[in-house]
Amino acid sequence: MAAAPGNVNFDSLRQGVAPQNWTLVGPTDAGQFLRVRYDASAPSRGNVLETSARSGTASLAIFDPVVCHDGDLSVKFRIEPQAASGTIGVVWRYQDPKNYYLLEFSSSLGVIAVYRVREGVRAPVRRRGAKSGDAVLRHEVKSGEWHVARVNFRGDRIKAFLGYRRLFEAEAAGFRGAGKAGVVTSGSLVATFDDFRIEKKL
Repeated sequence: MAAAPGNVNFDSLRQGVAPQNWTLVGPTDAGQFLRVRYDASAPSRGNVLETSARSGTASLAIFDPVVCHDGDLSVKFRIEPQAASGTIGVVWRYQDPKNYYLLEFSSSLGVIAVYRVREGVRAPVRRRGAKSGDAVLRHEVKSGEWHVARVNFRGDRIKAFLGYRRLFEAEAAGFRGAGKAGVVTSGSLVATFDDFRIEKKL
């Protein structure tokens, strides 16, 4: 049975190259930092999407088929054990390389945060109930293990999850239009993704 348009486990995609239906934003040689490969440890027991931000800048992989204003986004991810410092995350309401929302995880720093990127400038979105200036959540994200990142976004409201645990809620007035979703890595780490899902909500 074919997967729904917003569900991608990468198993049917060609290995060794960048996947179809994804737009690569980052280094000019996209094949150097994004490809499909087989991984026996993958949750889907097949292929994964591997990304690397070797350039030291953010490398985004945007899924083109689904555009939505409100939705549920999830992906399974693993930060490779040999990875150096950097971050991994999911993006939604992506307008262009300088405008989108981001849920970011740092294994080296042990923090999780939501950011609004507007005209290329990142601004932290304060968690509901957090003190002023306390934008990040201290939480361990171990490398070498599979995790599940989930975001529910409705209007200005954001709910962030790691696995089945709700991390926090936040509100962020910003982009009113619909946008795409995807994944991102930054710094100098290598990460793998599986079971990417974006479901449009009315």
